[in-house]
Amino acid sequence: MSFETTNFEIGKNRIEALSDGIFAIVMTLLILEFHVPNLPVNAPNVEVAPALVALWPKFVSYLITFVSLGFFWVGHHMMYHGIRRADRTLLWLNIFFFMFVSLLPFSTSVLNAFREAFIAPFIFGANLAVIGWLLFFQWAYVNSQPDMLASFVTAEYCKTIRSRIVIVPIATTFTVSSVFGVSRSAWRSISYCFPCTCCQQT
Repeated sequence: MSFETTNFEIGKNRIEALSDGIFAIVMTLLILEFHVPNLPVNAPNVEVAPALVALWPKFVSYLITFVSLGFFWVGHHMMYHGIRRADRTLLWLNIFFFMFVSLLPFSTSVLNAFREAFIAPFIFGANLAVIGWLLFFQWAYVNSQPDMLASFVTAEYCKTIRSRIVIVPIATTFTVSSVFGVSRSAWRSISYCFPCTCCQQT
């Protein structure tokens, strides 16, 4: 008995369900970066307020990461709205896509923990860029297989999705490769003006 794999395909609903689950978990994990300041329970406002304000770098990275994940989730949803079925290649593209999506809480933690290190924002930006390119490659692959597209998909629809999906990877790639030194200097200057006391605790 032989097992035929050339015609392997799977309904897109399982990929969409996995996508919703992974994005929900990853977006929830981001909040674990925040911890209540280590102050006495009877601490006055003059101590609590500065301690909370000192968390601003984490709020910034949280906002950037959460919005980026939202953009990727919307892009993935829009893309699969026009897909009729998936094959083995598309499944593996999704697996690698979800792998780097799941890595974002870690790269965000590295960014928060080592704000002066050159490698920290590079890892974070590269993580976002890889996710964006993997999403783009999925759509590029599906467009090379017309039988995988839904019947209502037109050339204009394909062009619109492609132009929206490619924005983030191009922007993050350009930022990581071209403006990295400037971003690092600016981040250091802001940190000196508004030191994060949570990173100075022993």
